[in-house]
Amino acid sequence: MGRVGTRWIIGVAVSLMWGLAAPAWAEEQRIDHSTWDHLLHGYVSNGRVSYRRLVTERQMIEEYLEYLATIHVERLPKHEQLAFWINAYNAYVVKWVLDRYPLRSVKDVRGFFDNLKCHLAGQDLTLNQVEQRSRALGDVRVHFALVSASVSDPPLRSEAYTGARLGEQLTDQATRFLSDPARGLRLDGDTLWASMLFKTSAKDFVSGRLTPDALLKALHASVPAALQAPQTPVRLLKWITYDWALNER
Repeated sequence: MGRVGTRWIIGVAVSLMWGLAAPAWAEEQRIDHSTWDHLLHGYVSNGRVSYRRLVTERQMIEEYLEYLATIHVERLPKHEQLAFWINAYNAYVVKWVLDRYPLRSVKDVRGFFDNLKCHLAGQDLTLNQVEQRSRALGDVRVHFALVSASVSDPPLRSEAYTGARLGEQLTDQATRFLSDPARGLRLDGDTLWASMLFKTSAKDFVSGRLTPDALLKALHASVPAALQAPQTPVRLLKWITYDWALNER
Protein backbone atom coordinates (compact mmCIF):
# COMPACT_ATOMS: atom_id res chain seq x y z
CA MET A 1 0.00 0.00 0.00
CA GLY A 2 2.92 2.35 0.55
CA ARG A 3 2.40 5.79 2.05
CA VAL A 4 -1.27 6.22 1.22
CA GLY A 5 -3.84 5.83 3.96
CA THR A 6 -1.39 4.44 6.51
CA ARG A 7 -2.62 6.54 9.41
CA TRP A 8 -6.23 5.47 8.91
CA ILE A 9 -5.29 1.77 8.96
CA ILE A 10 -3.06 2.19 12.02
CA GLY A 11 -5.89 3.86 13.90
CA VAL A 12 -8.26 1.01 13.19
CA ALA A 13 -5.62 -1.61 13.95
CA VAL A 14 -4.79 -0.07 17.34
CA SER A 15 -8.45 -0.08 18.30
CA LEU A 16 -8.77 -3.74 17.37
CA MET A 17 -5.63 -4.63 19.34
CA TRP A 18 -7.25 -3.20 22.46
CA GLY A 19 -10.43 -5.16 21.88
CA LEU A 20 -12.43 -2.10 20.84
CA ALA A 21 -14.70 -1.61 17.89
CA ALA A 22 -13.32 0.47 15.05
CA PRO A 23 -13.78 4.17 15.90
CA ALA A 24 -16.82 5.98 14.53
CA TRP A 25 -14.68 8.08 12.24
CA ALA A 26 -13.45 4.90 10.54
CA GLU A 27 -16.98 4.39 9.21
CA GLU A 28 -17.12 7.88 7.71
CA GLN A 29 -13.49 8.51 6.87
CA ARG A 30 -12.47 10.89 4.15
CA ILE A 31 -10.42 9.23 1.48
CA ASP A 32 -6.83 10.34 1.12
CA HIS A 33 -6.47 11.31 -2.55
CA SER A 34 -3.25 13.28 -1.97
CA THR A 35 -1.03 10.92 -4.00
CA TRP A 36 -3.29 11.16 -7.04
CA ASP A 37 -3.59 14.91 -6.51
CA HIS A 38 0.21 15.25 -6.49
CA LEU A 39 0.53 13.36 -9.78
CA LEU A 40 -2.20 15.36 -11.49
CA HIS A 41 -0.61 18.64 -10.41
CA GLY A 42 2.73 17.52 -11.78
CA TYR A 43 1.82 15.88 -15.06
CA VAL A 44 -1.50 17.33 -16.30
CA SER A 45 -1.88 20.73 -17.95
CA ASN A 46 -4.97 22.09 -19.73
CA GLY A 47 -6.52 18.66 -19.60
CA ARG A 48 -3.59 16.97 -21.37
CA VAL A 49 -1.32 14.37 -19.77
CA SER A 50 2.45 14.04 -20.08
CA TYR A 51 2.43 10.25 -20.21
CA ARG A 52 6.05 10.17 -21.34
CA ARG A 53 7.13 11.74 -18.03
CA LEU A 54 4.46 10.11 -15.89
CA VAL A 55 5.73 6.62 -16.75
CA THR A 56 8.42 7.11 -14.11
CA GLU A 57 5.74 7.51 -11.42
CA ARG A 58 3.84 4.32 -12.20
CA GLN A 59 4.56 2.89 -8.75
CA MET A 60 2.86 5.83 -7.05
CA ILE A 61 -0.30 5.25 -9.10
CA GLU A 62 -0.22 1.56 -8.24
CA GLU A 63 0.12 2.34 -4.52
CA TYR A 64 -2.82 4.73 -4.72
CA LEU A 65 -4.98 2.13 -6.46
CA GLU A 66 -3.95 -0.55 -3.96
CA TYR A 67 -5.17 1.81 -1.25
CA LEU A 68 -8.51 2.36 -3.00
CA ALA A 69 -8.97 -1.41 -3.15
CA THR A 70 -9.19 -1.48 0.66
CA ILE A 71 -11.86 1.23 1.06
CA HIS A 72 -15.37 0.34 2.25
CA VAL A 73 -16.94 2.82 -0.12
CA GLU A 74 -20.52 2.01 0.91
CA ARG A 75 -19.81 3.45 4.37
CA LEU A 76 -18.90 6.85 2.99
CA PRO A 77 -21.15 9.90 2.61
CA LYS A 78 -22.53 10.21 -0.91
CA HIS A 79 -20.18 13.05 -1.97
CA GLU A 80 -17.14 11.03 -0.81
CA GLN A 81 -18.41 7.99 -2.72
CA LEU A 82 -18.71 9.99 -5.92
CA ALA A 83 -15.24 11.50 -5.55
CA PHE A 84 -13.93 7.96 -4.92
CA TRP A 85 -15.45 6.51 -8.10
CA ILE A 86 -14.39 9.44 -10.31
CA ASN A 87 -10.79 9.40 -9.11
CA ALA A 88 -10.66 5.60 -9.33
CA TYR A 89 -11.93 5.61 -12.93
CA ASN A 90 -9.50 8.30 -14.07
CA ALA A 91 -6.53 6.76 -12.25
CA TYR A 92 -7.12 3.31 -13.73
CA VAL A 93 -7.41 4.81 -17.22
CA VAL A 94 -4.05 6.54 -16.76
CA LYS A 95 -2.46 3.39 -15.31
CA TRP A 96 -3.60 1.24 -18.20
CA VAL A 97 -2.34 3.76 -20.72
CA LEU A 98 1.04 3.81 -19.00
CA ASP A 99 1.11 -0.03 -18.95
CA ARG A 100 0.89 0.05 -22.75
CA TYR A 101 2.68 3.29 -23.54
CA PRO A 102 3.37 4.44 -26.21
CA LEU A 103 -0.26 4.12 -27.25
CA ARG A 104 -2.23 5.95 -29.94
CA SER A 105 -5.69 5.40 -28.50
CA VAL A 106 -7.46 3.40 -25.82
CA LYS A 107 -9.60 2.05 -28.66
CA ASP A 108 -6.54 0.08 -29.73
CA VAL A 109 -6.75 -1.95 -26.50
CA ARG A 110 -9.25 -4.79 -26.73
CA GLY A 111 -11.64 -4.82 -23.79
CA PHE A 112 -10.34 -1.55 -22.33
CA PHE A 113 -13.79 -0.59 -21.02
CA ASP A 114 -15.62 -3.90 -20.71
CA ASN A 115 -13.02 -6.57 -19.96
CA LEU A 116 -9.99 -5.24 -18.09
CA LYS A 117 -10.61 -5.28 -14.33
CA CYS A 118 -10.15 -2.60 -11.69
CA HIS A 119 -9.70 -3.88 -8.13
CA LEU A 120 -11.66 -1.36 -6.07
CA ALA A 121 -13.45 -1.46 -2.74
CA GLY A 122 -12.87 -5.21 -2.53
CA GLN A 123 -14.42 -5.85 -5.96
CA ASP A 124 -13.19 -6.57 -9.47
CA LEU A 125 -14.97 -4.18 -11.83
CA THR A 126 -14.65 -3.09 -15.44
CA LEU A 127 -14.43 0.60 -16.29
CA ASN A 128 -18.01 0.43 -17.55
CA GLN A 129 -19.09 -0.88 -14.15
CA VAL A 130 -17.16 1.84 -12.34
CA GLU A 131 -18.92 4.40 -14.54
CA GLN A 132 -22.27 2.81 -13.66
CA ARG A 133 -21.47 3.06 -9.94
CA SER A 134 -20.74 6.77 -10.32
CA ARG A 135 -23.81 7.49 -12.45
CA ALA A 136 -26.03 5.65 -9.97
CA LEU A 137 -25.27 8.35 -7.40
CA GLY A 138 -27.49 10.71 -9.37
CA ASP A 139 -25.28 13.67 -10.28
CA VAL A 140 -25.36 14.10 -14.05
CA ARG A 141 -22.24 16.27 -13.89
CA VAL A 142 -20.22 13.09 -13.41
CA HIS A 143 -20.22 12.80 -17.22
CA PHE A 144 -17.94 15.85 -17.31
CA ALA A 145 -15.48 14.33 -14.83
CA LEU A 146 -14.86 10.80 -16.12
CA VAL A 147 -12.00 10.91 -18.61
CA SER A 148 -11.06 8.01 -20.90
CA ALA A 149 -7.73 9.45 -22.08
CA SER A 150 -9.13 10.78 -25.36
CA VAL A 151 -8.98 14.19 -27.05
CA SER A 152 -12.78 14.59 -27.20
CA ASP A 153 -13.26 13.77 -23.53
CA PRO A 154 -13.84 16.46 -20.94
CA PRO A 155 -10.48 17.78 -19.71
CA LEU A 156 -8.68 15.86 -17.00
CA ARG A 157 -8.36 18.17 -14.00
CA SER A 158 -4.93 19.04 -12.60
CA GLU A 159 -6.22 18.04 -9.16
CA ALA A 160 -8.01 15.14 -7.53
CA TYR A 161 -11.71 15.29 -6.74
CA THR A 162 -12.51 15.53 -3.05
CA GLY A 163 -15.76 15.22 -1.16
CA ALA A 164 -15.25 18.64 0.42
CA ARG A 165 -15.01 20.45 -2.93
CA LEU A 166 -16.90 18.09 -5.21
CA GLY A 167 -19.81 20.39 -6.04
CA GLU A 168 -17.50 23.25 -6.97
CA GLN A 169 -15.26 20.97 -9.04
CA LEU A 170 -18.11 19.35 -10.98
CA THR A 171 -19.72 22.70 -11.73
CA ASP A 172 -16.41 23.98 -13.08
CA GLN A 173 -15.96 20.84 -15.19
CA ALA A 174 -19.42 21.24 -16.70
CA THR A 175 -18.84 24.90 -17.54
CA ARG A 176 -15.43 24.25 -19.09
CA PHE A 177 -16.61 21.37 -21.24
CA LEU A 178 -19.85 22.97 -22.43
CA SER A 179 -17.99 26.18 -23.30
CA ASP A 180 -15.59 24.29 -25.57
CA PRO A 181 -17.03 24.45 -29.12
CA ALA A 182 -14.66 21.75 -30.36
CA ARG A 183 -15.75 19.16 -27.80
CA GLY A 184 -18.83 20.22 -25.85
CA LEU A 185 -21.44 22.40 -27.55
CA ARG A 186 -21.56 24.94 -30.34
CA LEU A 187 -24.29 26.72 -32.26
CA ASP A 188 -24.12 27.08 -36.03
CA GLY A 189 -27.19 28.89 -37.35
CA ASP A 190 -30.20 26.71 -36.53
CA THR A 191 -28.03 23.69 -35.68
CA LEU A 192 -26.78 22.67 -32.26
CA TRP A 193 -23.61 20.60 -32.45
CA ALA A 194 -23.10 18.50 -29.33
CA SER A 195 -20.65 15.97 -27.91
CA MET A 196 -21.46 12.34 -28.57
CA LEU A 197 -21.63 11.76 -24.82
CA PHE A 198 -25.07 13.41 -24.87
CA LYS A 199 -26.21 10.85 -27.42
CA THR A 200 -24.81 7.80 -25.64
CA SER A 201 -26.11 8.94 -22.22
CA ALA A 202 -29.22 10.81 -23.35
CA LYS A 203 -31.47 9.35 -20.64
CA ASP A 204 -29.27 10.89 -17.94
CA PHE A 205 -29.94 14.37 -19.34
CA VAL A 206 -33.50 14.35 -20.69
CA SER A 207 -36.50 12.26 -19.71
CA GLY A 208 -38.22 12.32 -23.08
CA ARG A 209 -37.14 12.79 -26.69
CA LEU A 210 -33.68 14.23 -27.17
CA THR A 211 -34.14 17.51 -29.04
CA PRO A 212 -31.96 20.65 -29.19
CA ASP A 213 -34.37 22.53 -26.91
CA ALA A 214 -34.57 19.68 -24.40
CA LEU A 215 -30.81 19.37 -24.22
CA LEU A 216 -30.22 23.11 -23.83
CA LYS A 217 -32.89 23.27 -21.13
CA ALA A 218 -31.25 20.41 -19.22
CA LEU A 219 -27.84 22.10 -19.43
CA HIS A 220 -29.07 25.69 -19.02
CA ALA A 221 -27.16 26.49 -15.83
CA SER A 222 -23.79 25.61 -17.36
CA VAL A 223 -23.97 26.61 -21.02
CA PRO A 224 -22.52 29.87 -22.41
CA ALA A 225 -24.82 32.89 -22.58
CA ALA A 226 -25.14 32.61 -26.38
CA LEU A 227 -26.69 29.17 -25.97
CA GLN A 228 -29.00 30.20 -23.14
CA ALA A 229 -30.88 32.60 -25.43
CA PRO A 230 -30.18 31.78 -29.10
CA GLN A 231 -30.93 34.58 -31.58
CA THR A 232 -32.66 32.16 -33.97
CA PRO A 233 -34.68 29.00 -33.28
CA VAL A 234 -32.52 25.89 -32.94
CA ARG A 235 -34.09 23.16 -35.06
CA LEU A 236 -31.37 20.58 -35.66
CA LEU A 237 -29.19 18.51 -33.35
CA LYS A 238 -25.98 17.06 -34.80
CA TRP A 239 -23.05 15.26 -33.22
CA ILE A 240 -19.42 16.34 -33.03
CA THR A 241 -17.15 13.59 -34.35
CA TYR A 242 -15.45 11.93 -31.39
CA ASP A 243 -11.65 12.01 -31.48
CA TRP A 244 -10.29 8.95 -29.65
CA ALA A 245 -6.63 9.98 -30.03
CA LEU A 246 -4.70 9.97 -26.78
CA ASN A 247 -5.05 13.16 -24.68
CA GLU A 248 -1.30 13.55 -24.58
CA ARG A 249 0.82 16.68 -24.34
